[in-house]
Amino acid sequence: MKPPETLARATLDTLPINVAVLDDDGTILVTNRAWREFAGVDDGDMQGVNYFETTDVEADEYAAEAVAGLKAVMDGDQDLFTLEYPCHTPEEKQWFLMRVAPLPPEEAGSVVVAHVDITQRKLAELDAERRSEQLRAERSKLEHLLDRLDGLVTAVVGDVMTAGSRSEIQQTVVDRLASVDSYRFAWIAEFDVRDETLRPAAVSAAGPDGDGTDVGIPVTDDDPVAVAARTETIQVETGEIRAVHRELAGEDVASLAAVPLVAGESLYGVLTVYADRDDVFDPRERAVLGAVGQAVSTAIDATETSRLLTADNFTELELQIRDDDVFFLSLARELGCRMEYGGSVAGEEESAMFFLVETDDPSAVCATAADHPQVSAVTHVSTTESTSLFEFTVADPPVVSLLADRGAETRDIVVTPDHAVVTAVLPAATETRAVVEHVRDAHPGTDLLSVRDRDEPPMSRQAFLATLEDDLTNRQLTALRKGYLGGFFEWPRDVSGEELAESMDICPSTFHQHLRAGERKLLEAVFETW
Repeated sequence: MKPPETLARATLDTLPINVAVLDDDGTILVTNRAWREFAGVDDGDMQGVNYFETTDVEADEYAAEAVAGLKAVMDGDQDLFTLEYPCHTPEEKQWFLMRVAPLPPEEAGSVVVAHVDITQRKLAELDAERRSEQLRAERSKLEHLLDRLDGLVTAVVGDVMTAGSRSEIQQTVVDRLASVDSYRFAWIAEFDVRDETLRPAAVSAAGPDGDGTDVGIPVTDDDPVAVAARTETIQVETGEIRAVHRELAGEDVASLAAVPLVAGESLYGVLTVYADRDDVFDPRERAVLGAVGQAVSTAIDATETSRLLTADNFTELELQIRDDDVFFLSLARELGCRMEYGGSVAGEEESAMFFLVETDDPSAVCATAADHPQVSAVTHVSTTESTSLFEFTVADPPVVSLLADRGAETRDIVVTPDHAVVTAVLPAATETRAVVEHVRDAHPGTDLLSVRDRDEPPMSRQAFLATLEDDLTNRQLTALRKGYLGGFFEWPRDVSGEELAESMDICPSTFHQHLRAGERKLLEAVFETW
């Protein structure tokens, strides 16, 4: 059996802890294998070395504390000394726990020094501390956000709820925002379809002289207001603020936030707010402004919807379309003829579109239309001296259905080989830009020719037909439309009832039955309405 001293040394060498035994002068008597491997020395190299002399107490605050603790234990003033300290290298970060304990009384003054690697525990503690800091920061951000939401957003909601019109909502909001301490100026831009620019609709009183009404930002520009309108997302700009914004808000503005006012599929403008510092519009502030924008756009939408239901005026649009994928424009180009829209009749799965076509060869129109992918069937209804009436069966009436999607009614379509000019009407409160952009998305070759405000419109086709929808069948409406457009009600008649019946693939008696029933219901609606 090994002597006790040899056994003790062997035991120390198995420990993964750096261990050394010092005498009462600090001279190293014994070190274990872990100590020697960490120090990079051979067995016996450390024996006889004074521990205190190897420690630079001037350069390292932890070294001075370690030496003081060692001496306290050696002198009997302290039973145990511990110290956590860093011991980083260029390659990695490390932490150790130094533990000093006295040997038995017969070895008076001698101590055991152990250095335990606590790197993993320390990293875990630092990670937990970092997470705690993040949680505190997030809690602070949330409290700030809640305070702003409870203050600014609540105030804005209160303002817009008492406003009586769209213009009053806009002016109240920009004045409210301009009064906030962290903001400098605010305005709301609306889209002008006439020149496709964003122009001021409301400007806060705070700011430089001038009302800013001559400012115009093209919607295609890379200006943050234009980008916010196109993308319907909040845009922030700091640093070099563009001249158009310095003209509005002052030369010393340092940042801006452009907030789109969107409700459903309608863009009601862009709210832009300015600040004197470049750190105002952080993610928290953008969240607040997003809530403000939602409150404003919802209020405007409700006001405009109310106006829409009681409107006495309307807007007339003229759109010019050059896209060849529209069947009636493709036909006019291939045949070199002029066409004029005569209305549509919706079916369960397909719709009928009527066109008066200036042609001397109706068969050529039928042959050309039959080859177009949008047309599932074509019927030559009747012919006068220079015009023929055709019925085109389509799944979805081009352009007409796009306009109807946005509440606009197609009044007229005049088609030439160069282009198609579409005239549509919509309630004045409807967002005109949304209508134009919806058509342009499907047909990029669309230009807005004119926008006109009209007063006291006649009852629209849609409104009048709504009074008949419970009684007038598609067959009856088709018979009336074909008879009117084909010249059946002219004298002398341009087309016979038999010809119209054939175009509907029914017998003459059935055609006249549908026609008479339609006439009776139409006259009842006319005389009961007026």
